[in-house]
Amino acid sequence: PALHSLSLPALHSLSLPAVLSLSLLALPAAAQNVVATRTAGTPATAAVFQPADASNPSIDYAVLREDLARQNKVLVDQVSTARAIMKKNQELLKEAQKLHSANQKLADEKKKLEAQTVDMEKQREALKAAQTSVDAGR
Repeated sequence: PALHSLSLPALHSLSLPAVLSLSLLALPAAAQNVVATRTAGTPATAAVFQPADASNPSIDYAVLREDLARQNKVLVDQVSTARAIMKKNQELLKEAQKLHSANQKLADEKKKLEAQTVDMEKQREALKAAQTSVDAGR
């Protein structure tokens, strides 16, 4: 697959050598894109990628390698950041699951206590009614 068509999750699953290999496979296309982009850009940067002799269509591969190395570093940093975020999200998910479990236990305890309160209220009403009938019988 072309390097530019891979999404960040797809790059995440690739090893660093695989990403580098894909970078190298894309070298001819990247060279054309870089030259086209650079020549459309500022003249100073365009001069770096274009040979001194305009009739010679060769590319300065050393400069291109440096640019690819820089791009690779950016991608590796992005993948590292994405992995760190994913790890933190997994930790947060575990914590959220623990909190959810604790909240569920508290909700169950609350229901149990509410049921006990209803039972005790019924007992209190029964005792009150019994006390009233005893007092009325005197």
